[in-house]
Amino acid sequence: MPMRAFIFSVFSLSLLCALPLQADTYRYRDGGGRLYYFDSQASALKNASSGKQERGVSKKGVLVRVVEKPDGHYFFALNRLRTPVAMTFRFRHNGQLAIPASLKGTIIIPSTSEKMIGKLKSSAHYRYEFAYQPQVQRMNNNGRAFIDAHTPDLASPVKGRYLISQGFNSNFSHNKPANRYALDIALPVGTPLYATKAGVVVAAVDHYVGGGLAPKYRGKANYLRLRHADGTMTLYAHLNTGSLLVRAGEQVKQGQRVAASGNTGYSSGPHLHIALQVERKGVRESIPFTLHGSQPLAGNWLSDPHLGVGTQD
Repeated sequence: MPMRAFIFSVFSLSLLCALPLQADTYRYRDGGGRLYYFDSQASALKNASSGKQERGVSKKGVLVRVVEKPDGHYFFALNRLRTPVAMTFRFRHNGQLAIPASLKGTIIIPSTSEKMIGKLKSSAHYRYEFAYQPQVQRMNNNGRAFIDAHTPDLASPVKGRYLISQGFNSNFSHNKPANRYALDIALPVGTPLYATKAGVVVAAVDHYVGGGLAPKYRGKANYLRLRHADGTMTLYAHLNTGSLLVRAGEQVKQGQRVAASGNTGYSSGPHLHIALQVERKGVRESIPFTLHGSQPLAGNWLSDPHLGVGTQD
């Protein structure tokens, strides 16, 4: 997920400014940096959802508090929703801050609960900034994906080891029917891409040049769309200019090299945007999918030869 998706909260980590544990017990921040105050943990845990299965996460649905103590800053995540969420963090600092493994990768927070997720140790007086993004995931409280026989499973679109930078239901840009269940995979420009499933090419565009977040780049991403025998379609977007190896009407086998990743169109950086879609009443909608039997999560790494949950560096 692009860095621009985050609003950073600034903290100073120092033995000199440490506060007592109780002084900051029920002060939380949401993903937009807004502060929330509660008079008890029970009131903080009061459910913020409608009671239905959430498709996205409101800013006040998942909150974070940082408790300052003499030995460091303790991070707590509060999930006020009735479904587990997956969280990823970003930190900015002066290079002296050691980020613990527990605050890297994807962190699973069970439904309607608070969890201590990590600690930053005090050493010298320096400032840091952090931001986070929660995503509703189809999983149980142990972080295991709910996978059934009706969930399509795709093969790897890449070989090697690459980061899932934005996952399903992301508030940044995966929040509309066509892309709600899309993935962004951070890739160097020119990375070979492979068909995740056999199909026929129904659209192939690779003449656009340039990319960025300027309005002029909207609608100008190079892309490939394959239609499969079951009626679903796979979309590969932001492809490198002139990189397509297949053309409209061509039959493609699973695992066949089809294009190269790029940074064309409205994009914050080089990556592959991939989605599995269906057409319903003339409208394209994305649907959930698994990768080699596992649910992909933002912040995890894809590893060859199988593209699954991977590691959480």
